[in-house]
Amino acid sequence: MRRSLVPVALAALLAGAAALAVSCISTDTYVYTAQKYDPASACLEAYAPVETVAGEGASALCAPSCLAVGAALYVSTMCPPLPAIATEVAADASDCIEALAAPSCDAPEPGADASQEDDASDPDAEPVEGGDTDADVDATIADAGDAG
Repeated sequence: MRRSLVPVALAALLAGAAALAVSCISTDTYVYTAQKYDPASACLEAYAPVETVAGEGASALCAPSCLAVGAALYVSTMCPPLPAIATEVAADASDCIEALAAPSCDAPEPGADASQEDDASDPDAEPVEGGDTDADVDATIADAGDAG
């Protein structure tokens, strides 16, 4: 009976050695992210994944740069290496200059909230119907002297 256990033990030993060898292989990767430039709106979309890149870690502390993925233009502050599917675009290329100067697509338009602020500060503006005034609030607050 002992002889039948030898092949099982040998197989378990080989499986353990193979697992140990595989675990020593470095598989460090990170997701390279960038903002897609929308030329129709002249703005940058939110950061999104472009591709998984081999490397030990990611840093987003590099100067903004442009990269092309197919026909799309992206801007990123991720440090190289670039994704394999991307091509670096020269910083002095007209489309890269426009993309680097573009605001976020999520940024509010300048003066977008100005209409609400103007109404609130306009002394001639009509009061909002149902709105409380200081007199209405003061009349409903119980004074400590009223408690009996």
